[in-house]
Order: sequence, then structure tokens, then C-alpha cells
Amino acid sequence: MVTESMWWKACESTWSAVIHRCRRHRQRGGPVVAAFFLLLLAPILLTPSFAEAAPPAGSVQFIDVAAQVGVDALSTSGKDIEYIVEGSIGGSAFLDYDDDGDVDLYVANGSSFHGFAPGEHPTNLLYRNDGGHFTDVTTEAGVGDTSWSLGCVAADYDNDGDIDIYIATFGRNTLYRNSGDGTFVDDTEAAGVGDSGYGTGAAFGDYDRDGDLDLYVSNYIDFSINYESTVPCVWKTLDIMCGPRGMLPQSDVFYRNDGDGTFSDVTDSVGMGGKAYYGYGAIFSDLNGDGWPDVFVADDMSPNLLFINQQDGTFSEEGLASGVGFSGDGQEQGCMGVAIGDYDGDGHFDVFITNFEGEYNVLYENQGDGFFLDASFVAGVTVRGNPDVGWGTGFFDYDNDGDQDLFVANGHTYPQADMPYTNASYRQPNFLLQNDGNGRFTDVSDKVGPGLAILESSRGASFADFDGDGDIDIFVLNLNSVPNLLRNDGGNANNYLFVKTVGRRSNRDGIGTRVEITVAGKTQVREVRSGASYLSHNDLKVHFGLGKADRVDEIVLRWPSGVVQTIKDVAANQVIEVVEATP
Repeated sequence: MVTESMWWKACESTWSAVIHRCRRHRQRGGPVVAAFFLLLLAPILLTPSFAEAAPPAGSVQFIDVAAQVGVDALSTSGKDIEYIVEGSIGGSAFLDYDDDGDVDLYVANGSSFHGFAPGEHPTNLLYRNDGGHFTDVTTEAGVGDTSWSLGCVAADYDNDGDIDIYIATFGRNTLYRNSGDGTFVDDTEAAGVGDSGYGTGAAFGDYDRDGDLDLYVSNYIDFSINYESTVPCVWKTLDIMCGPRGMLPQSDVFYRNDGDGTFSDVTDSVGMGGKAYYGYGAIFSDLNGDGWPDVFVADDMSPNLLFINQQDGTFSEEGLASGVGFSGDGQEQGCMGVAIGDYDGDGHFDVFITNFEGEYNVLYENQGDGFFLDASFVAGVTVRGNPDVGWGTGFFDYDNDGDQDLFVANGHTYPQADMPYTNASYRQPNFLLQNDGNGRFTDVSDKVGPGLAILESSRGASFADFDGDGDIDIFVLNLNSVPNLLRNDGGNANNYLFVKTVGRRSNRDGIGTRVEITVAGKTQVREVRSGASYLSHNDLKVHFGLGKADRVDEIVLRWPSGVVQTIKDVAANQVIEVVEATP
């Protein structure tokens, strides 16, 4: 039965859709076209639609199994969050470092200005996946970096067949080269990628499509413990740590892979120099669909950057012109994490960014013509987030129904948020938004199990099927606490497909490959990426939910080399490895 409240809710939603479409047509054809469009379609669009609901959210449960499977080390960063660097850690990476077919886990750890007793300094950690249980192999693998590590990313930068690890730190960054025998070698100095700034996000991508991976590193603040802010360090009348406003931003760095195990700093020559902002999440993605990877950077309290690849070895920064530099109402936001995915199924990659308390998390809908529209309210992603501080995030199909859902990790930056009358809290619940399949999201956080009821000051989030059961699980790093590994129970009630890419002319991991599948007339699109979320890295295998379909009609892979490869009639519920075809 359709009630009055249901009718008005549907009308409100549909009216938003009308306005949204009018704005798009106004940009493309002027006010006359927009007005005509409104008059023509309003009688139809304002008739509420009660489409078939998405699968019930309660059929999937997220359970925290971190301690149960051996991932229970404390994340350490500072003591009382006196300085901004103490609140910035969050990096983790799912990667198959031993090439045995399951995903292992690397976790960045921090430090403290107060020091530690001998033998008690925290280190980064590498966990080997042994059939769904993790074993700490940090010492034997040689990757126990004791730097104040913030972000981490993984990729086979030297094309030797095994995956390497890059760590962004407060101090000298670190590159661990995989030796292929279960151990790593610190190759930072030899490779020339030891930037010594306040490193945060990092991402690998082949910007010049020459077959090896280049590296973008975002930096945050030119920080000194003795630096005095130029603005008062006050929040809601409470004294807090200083920054980022009132402090000097630090320039990002872009390294070109020279193909011989070394990199060159080409930041200025490729057109990325001269813009120093408070950088956090960075990601490579072909956002304008021309086959060349662009770079998006989420900046805190400063404009976001979108570097469009000019296909000649240079980039043009077009964040403002493309509509992603600011929110839809023209505001700088406290941007932290970034997710890229095709949420509305139109074949164009959209951008989602997590933001600070009092702001809304923003969803930029890709219009396919070089412009993005702030669709946050129309798509319903603002239903949660305003009282929270958002960090790690990701588009992923948690219920395998064929569309991209959204996860957001939350946690305040100020411990003072627990003081009376702040209308905030330091430890906050994370949330999950289910894609309804019609361009809108519904908050299902209270229906998907105890894993979404945990209260922590969360930071990074990484996504992978760690237990090999066909649905995507989530690792969440919590500040000065133990992490959560949210196992997905029930997502595999629907069918799935994983695609692993192996490059030949392209880079060995196939990073940058666009993967399209067609199932029963519906096309889904993914992209192989290294670096995502907030300072983190997801499994390189791309995942597709197939609903009840037991076969995929067609897979099309568009490799960075320009090779287009088609595979037909593929059975569901498997990991398919695709080796790049050679002409």
C-alpha cells in the first residue's frame, strides 16, 4: 500500500532528479533548453515510481574477525594528539606478495614525539595469508619500517613478476623491492624515490604508457614541532592541535619510471609543479575516457586537483574547470579519502570524497564531457556524514548484485570532541550505503551486522576478498587502537567474477587496464588501480557482482598499451587470469 509519506518522499526524490537533469542541460545548452526540458519531463518525472527494491541488506553481515585471524597489533601514532601529524596515519595494503593466489596484508604504523623504551618502538607489519588466517612475517620479510609511516601502496614497479611496496612517511619515504623469495630489499636510495617531506597518499600508474609504472606522492604540511600557527588553534571554543590552516602546505612529487629500476623527479616538467596544497588521497584514473591515465588528488582545506593527461608527457590541472576543485556550492572542504567508480552504470568513472565534520561527503557525477556535477544530495550520499569526519572509503559491490555500493570509515581528528556541548564524538561508527541500482543510495549500516556498530577513530580502509569466498571484505585501521577486519558473510549468495590482469606490453600488473563485462545486456566497468581510499591500497584483482547470472557474456579489456582484448562466455564464481594479448 502506498502511504502519503511514501508519496511525498518519492515526489521529493523525483523533483531532485528533475533539478539535477535541468542543471546538466543548462550547462550543455543554456537556460532555454533547461526550461524546455523541465516543462516537458516534469509531469512524467513527478509521478512517483515504486521500483522493485534492492536485495534486503540484512542478508549480508559484516563481522569483525581481526583478532580471530591474527591481525591484532596496536596502531600507534602520538599520545594525546597534540600535533597534526599524530592524527594522519591510516595506510594499509592488500597484496599477494608471495604470489600464492591469496591476498596478504601490509599495515603502516606510526611513532611518537615522546619516544619509546628500548625494543618497544612500533613497526610496520606484513601479514602472510595462510588460508584465511594471517601470520606476522615482518621480521623475516625485512619490511619492519620504523618511520612514522602514513600511507602505503603496492605494485610491481620493476616488472619482474612480484609486487613491491612503497611507503609514504613523515620523513624519508621507503621503497621495498620484492626479491621474489619472501624477502624485500630497501631500494629507496637506488631508485631515487626517498622524498623526505610529510608524505601521505601515493599511487602508481603508467602516465606515458611506456610499459612501466610511474609514481605520484602527495605531501601535506611543511611541518615542524616548533612551528607556530598563524591562526588560532581553536575548535568550538576548545584549544586543539594546530593545522592545517595557519601552516605552510607542501608540494607533491611526481616520479617518472626510467625503466631501469630508477625514477626521475619530473614534477615541474610534466606540469604538476607550483601548486602546494594540503594533499591527502591520490589516485590514477582515466576520468575523461581518452585511454590515458589522469591523476586526482584530494586536498584538505584547499582545492582538489585534477591533472588531465595531455598525451604528450605533460598534464593540465583542470580541477576548477571540471567541477571537482570545490563542492557544488563553491566551498573548499576538508577532503581526506577518495574513491572512484561508476556508481550509475553509464560507463564513466565518478568521484567520491570524504570530508570533515559539518561538511557533506561529496559525490561528483562524471558527465562524460570533461565536466563533473555535484550529485551528492540527489544520489543520497549525504544521508550520513555531516556530524562525522570521513577518511577511508571505497566503491565496492558488497552484495554482488551488480552495482557499486559505498563504505566510509569515520573518526574525529580532535579528542576534545568528547567534551560536553561539542555535539560530536571522537570515536564514530563507520557506515555503508547500498546502491539501489537507480542512481541513489540507502544507508544500511544498522542492518549489516555488528561490524558497522563498532566505535573507533578510524582512518584508512582497504578492500579485498581475504578468505576467498567470493565477496569483498574490509580492513579498517583505527588510530591508537587495534584494527578491524570486517568479514563479509552472505555477499556470496549472489554470483561473482574476479579478473586478474597480467601485462606483457603494458606494465606487469596491468594497472590502468579498463575492464568491461556484459551480463544479460548490462555492462559494468572497472579499472585496475594501485592506490585508493585514504592512504591505502586495494587488491589489484577487479571484482564484479553478477547477481543470479551464472555466466558472463563478454569481457573486454582495454590495456594501457592500446591492445583491446575480448573474451566470451565465461563461467561465474571464479578468478580468471587474463594475460595481455600480443599483436
